[in-house]
Amino acid sequence: MSRPLETFAKSLKKLRLEKQLRQEDVADELNISRQALSKYERGEREPDYHMLIKLADYYEVSIDYLFGRTKSKKVNFLDDNTLDWIWPAKVADQEHR
Repeated sequence: MSRPLETFAKSLKKLRLEKQLRQEDVADELNISRQALSKYERGEREPDYHMLIKLADYYEVSIDYLFGRTKSKKVNFLDDNTLDWIWPAKVADQEHR
């Protein structure tokens, strides 16, 4: 098993256990078999791109977190209000240069 796949497998299982969920519960929510989820958690099967997104969304983490590229579970998004506040400041800064 490759290192990234091993890290992914461990992260996936850890997240499920932290939420005290059974494989059946997660598999049902993701519309996959329990066996498929089990293989992901053991590193015996690689998820496709769409399943990576579903898993990251389900656990509310980034794909980078799943592969150990970041320690932060939190996914940071800027909402429209924040962008509306930041954008004029960025434009003004560029005009000032």
